Amino acid sequence: MIRLPVTVFLAAVMLLGLVVGTPAHAAPPDEAESEDTGLHLLREAAIAGRTRGYSGTQYVTTWGRSGAVSSVLEVRNVPGRGLMMHSRPSDPVQMADPGTPAGGMTSPSEFMLEVLARNYRVVAAGRGHACGRPARLANVLRRDGTVAARYWLDEAGGLVLRRELLDGHGKVVHAGAFVDLTLDPARKGAVPVMTTGGFSLTEVPRLFAGGWHFPRALPGRLELFAAHNTSPGYLYLGYSDGLSVVSVFIQSGVLDEERLQGWHAEQRSGHTIWIRDSAGQETIWASGGHVYTVFADAPADMVDAAVAALPHEPVPDLWTRLGRGASRLLSWVNPFG
Repeated sequence: MIRLPVTVFLAAVMLLGLVVGTPAHAAPPDEAESEDTGLHLLREAAIAGRTRGYSGTQYVTTWGRSGAVSSVLEVRNVPGRGLMMHSRPSDPVQMADPGTPAGGMTSPSEFMLEVLARNYRVVAAGRGHACGRPARLANVLRRDGTVAARYWLDEAGGLVLRRELLDGHGKVVHAGAFVDLTLDPARKGAVPVMTTGGFSLTEVPRLFAGGWHFPRALPGRLELFAAHNTSPGYLYLGYSDGLSVVSVFIQSGVLDEERLQGWHAEQRSGHTIWIRDSAGQETIWASGGHVYTVFADAPADMVDAAVAALPHEPVPDLWTRLGRGASRLLSWVNPFG
């Protein structure tokens, strides 16, 4: 993601501003007593996101601790090849499997849908419009009946046209939407296969045996969906509640604060963490001979609870440099595309 010029940012605000502060109303009594009526809509959208070719422009805005951060992405999906996206024509094209968190707005994996069904209830919510196109609506409800997310699903192609995440107070904290979309002709014989998104927990026993220690779940009903060594000395952990994703990277060593340009320190419960205000909800700290880095596509309160549940200790008087440093990790990690 990139910070937009003022003119583009204003366009994003005009597009998404109508939803800021929209309350998350409780579901009507008859709806609250019913079974899921909208999960099949999200499953159909996920299938469409993998089997249908399309191109378009997406605006994404996240409201964090320091205000709103917006991005504009040009996207192109080619079935069998993947989702290609870039922020500007001059930027390198990024590839993302639509079944992974990076492609989660367009087509959540079957794993994400299974976790979503365990933690929430999805109900059909009528019809509307997004991106100038007729859409079917689906609301994701918490156990108390408040709305955790809203989806606009294209009636013609099934794709997710727009998605909003709301916090427990009914405030929109993340919104993404197509502002223009071109659908390729439907392919004959396209096989509607759901994928797991390449996630795997098969390495967990080996990681535990190797001395790594990490929780199977984090607050906010975040479930572990992936755990593996990304490179020597680095451990990647992925957690999700079906709507949000919290990625944790752990490296042996100590933290070099001199490399944390653009970050600021906060004291929490007797320990120090470093935060960079961005759409990615980025946090880094040192504890027990390891450096922890968290990237999250999630509401700020969920991120705070997840960070608090991970290991911490008071900051030592003197920090020495970490050979490869946090900057190297941040240069190649981009879990959300």
